[in-house]
Amino acid sequence: MKTAWISASKWLLAPGIFLVVSCQKHLTISKNEYKQYGIDQQVGADSAIIRYYQPYKDKMQAEMSRVIGQTEQALTKPSDPETLMGNYFADAMLTEGLKKDPTIQFTLATKGGLRTTFPKGDITVSNVFELMPFENEMVVLKLSGENVRKVIDFIAKKDGEPVSGIRLRIRDNVAYDVTIGGQPFDINKTYNLLTYDYLADGGDDLECLRQPLERKEINKRVRDALLENINDLTRQGKKITAQLDGRIIADK
Repeated sequence: MKTAWISASKWLLAPGIFLVVSCQKHLTISKNEYKQYGIDQQVGADSAIIRYYQPYKDKMQAEMSRVIGQTEQALTKPSDPETLMGNYFADAMLTEGLKKDPTIQFTLATKGGLRTTFPKGDITVSNVFELMPFENEMVVLKLSGENVRKVIDFIAKKDGEPVSGIRLRIRDNVAYDVTIGGQPFDINKTYNLLTYDYLADGGDDLECLRQPLERKEINKRVRDALLENINDLTRQGKKITAQLDGRIIADK
């Protein structure tokens, strides 16, 4: 039930005669009630809704199940300084990033950002989405040598992260014998790092990436770069592969 009040204005038309005009109406709630409906297995499917979305669902499932490449071996990611999944991921980023910016020298990802592994055999679109389910965009950061030193320290303290273009050894969570692009690391130089926006914005405690000397957007999602990399390999008749090449070695 609703109650209404009408405010009015009056104009004198003639002695004793007034025109009353409503100019505003106020409504107030006099009663409020609700009923809760449970949704469980006893609720039947709405056939009209199913008919509406089913064609889209079928199309999406067909695309996600599409085989785009093959692996020679399972790409795993155990808790080691260097992993097959991490190496493939970082190498693929570097390969695709260099097509956009040839000044890139090394790449950085994080183990936690890689949400699954690749099985041996057929790889589908769905596998790539499961690996990188986020909408992360690739970015290039021009970093001072001091900030690159902080990145290196981060990698060492994490006992290794997915990287490409950089090699280092770790002893007692401290990095040494570091090379970038095949050259010894020089703290007096600047370096171009390819990563993705989550890390570039300081994610995973990488505050040292938040204030680069320059930041360049690649305008390509990481997931799209992976899809393109796999498609290129397949067109060349190659399989998705990776190897442990000693890019990160932790001394025992």
